[in-house]
Amino acid sequence: MKAIPGKTYLTEIPHEGRSITFQHPAFRGTYGNLAEQIDREGLQRPTSAQTASLVHDALQNPKGKYEAEILGILRNDWLIEFNGNLYLPKHEGEEVHNGVIVEANPTIQNGRLVMDRKALTERLRKNDSNVKFVPFGYAVDKQSTHTLAKNPYVIARYGEEGADKIADLASKYKRNLKVWSFKSVDSETARMSALFDSYLDFDYGLRVDGGWYVDGNGHAFGVKK
Repeated sequence: MKAIPGKTYLTEIPHEGRSITFQHPAFRGTYGNLAEQIDREGLQRPTSAQTASLVHDALQNPKGKYEAEILGILRNDWLIEFNGNLYLPKHEGEEVHNGVIVEANPTIQNGRLVMDRKALTERLRKNDSNVKFVPFGYAVDKQSTHTLAKNPYVIARYGEEGADKIADLASKYKRNLKVWSFKSVDSETARMSALFDSYLDFDYGLRVDGGWYVDGNGHAFGVKK
């Protein structure tokens, strides 16, 4: 990656066949507050796939000034990804149920995640590329990097390229990663996404979190439009 002086931008981040640019430094706050800060700067909120590209690029030069900072945030705090997760209970009368709808750049109102099942179901019917559905039964908790790369939930959230990047990142840790997600729910539950490692020096494992709460603080790098 390269940095442009002045208002600093991290450029030439490979992403899905092109390059994307992030503004530096990272913003910090709850996901609602992060969304407000990023919007005010005229930037895009980073999706899971974009975040995967950022951390994977940092991994290529971990001792670089900006790369080390990005990986340091991952080791000591949380990177918030703007992908919403709407977990749905089993309901035979519904077209989409007993699984999770993953939405890139979901609506955030008054600092809270808003995901409407009916509206999202209609977008699924129309094959909206920003909305995916994964039935329950995918692997959660501890798993191998190979399982992660093929995990339908992880692919829905990051895309196939992003899932491979997250699996490569996870392989640098000494222990297996964890995917935090519900196995089932009794009622509709909307949660944000995050990526973190709560232990230092890559000595434990990566956490792919699909259950981020509204009150938790984390970081996010805005994406230049």
